[in-house]
Amino acid sequence: MIVSCFLLPFLREVCMLPYLMICVSVVFEVFGDTMMKVSDGFRRKLPIIGVVVGYAVSFWMMSHVLLQLPLGPVYAAWTGLGIALTAVVGHILWNEGFNAKKIIGLVAIIIGVALLKLGV
Repeated sequence: MIVSCFLLPFLREVCMLPYLMICVSVVFEVFGDTMMKVSDGFRRKLPIIGVVVGYAVSFWMMSHVLLQLPLGPVYAAWTGLGIALTAVVGHILWNEGFNAKKIIGLVAIIIGVALLKLGV
C-alpha cells in the first residue's frame, strides 16, 4: 500500500488517511491527559471515564496507523505532536508557563520528528 500511494496518483487521498488518524489520535491522547489533570489525582471519578476513553481511542487509532506506516516515525510524530499540543492546552487552560525555553524545546522536537521522517 505504501509504494502504490506514490506510484498511483488516484490513491494519494487514501494514503493521507493514516496521517489524519495520527492527528486525531494525538487529540484523543491529549484529551486523556487533560482529563487526568482534571481528575485531581483520580479523586474526582467522572474525569476518569475521559482518561479511559481518550487513551483507548488514541491507542486503537494508532494500532491502525501502524498497519500502514513504520513504527519509528509514527511514534515520534505521535509523541512530538502530543507534547506540543499538551503544552498549548496547559497554557490555555491552566496558565502554565510558555516561555522561550519551552518554544525552543518544542521546535527541537518538531525538527527531530522531521529528521526521523527523512530517514525512512
